[in-house]
Amino acid sequence: MARSQLLKDVVNGKESIESILLRLKVILSDLDNDAIINWVEGELKGYKEQIEVPPYRVLRGAPKGTYIINQVAQYTNANVPLRHILSEVLIDKMVTLDVTDSIGALQNILNSENRDHYQKLIPTEFCHTISTMELQITGMTIYYGANQLDAIVSNVKAKLVEVIMELEKQFENLDDLDIKDQVVDNREKKEEVVGNIQQIIFDNSINVGDRNKIGRSKLGHWFGGGR
Repeated sequence: MARSQLLKDVVNGKESIESILLRLKVILSDLDNDAIINWVEGELKGYKEQIEVPPYRVLRGAPKGTYIINQVAQYTNANVPLRHILSEVLIDKMVTLDVTDSIGALQNILNSENRDHYQKLIPTEFCHTISTMELQITGMTIYYGANQLDAIVSNVKAKLVEVIMELEKQFENLDDLDIKDQVVDNREKKEEVVGNIQQIIFDNSINVGDRNKIGRSKLGHWFGGGR
């Protein structure tokens, strides 16, 4: 089976990811599936607040900050020992970040001097709220590594390859950017392809599940709910 030019362009890297996504969006629109189109739009423009990001965009960072132990020893820009004052569930919520930036924005960050400074600032008021006599936190930031952002870009590239290969198996002439007639002629095939593509994109899990329930917790209140 001859490979589409679309697939070749992803593999050889001569076309930008945004260009590939735009061409793929035209094809995928014929499948008429909101979850798939939302994924393409999210990667192109950034994810809207009400759209849940795919699992590969959920990162766990390292909490660092300034704190005082037993009102004597002060530490600056050091790992904060949160396990002494918070449950694992709350710590997980605090250090977890849904990366909503577009794929282009992430690539720009990775190519800039700020590639190692992707972070989430924890409100000072919250730091004071969780502090105890033994551990007083004056400021805290959650840091995420450039390698984690690079992994997101790599994941998108890999998923583009898999999605296009799935389309190639089921439909002809992808480079025409039009599969509507083929979709209309075989509705069962359409449903099968939609299911397969969703599994590729979302790793068999569109709904992350228990992570969303944390929004009702103490920490969820401070960060505007549990996305």
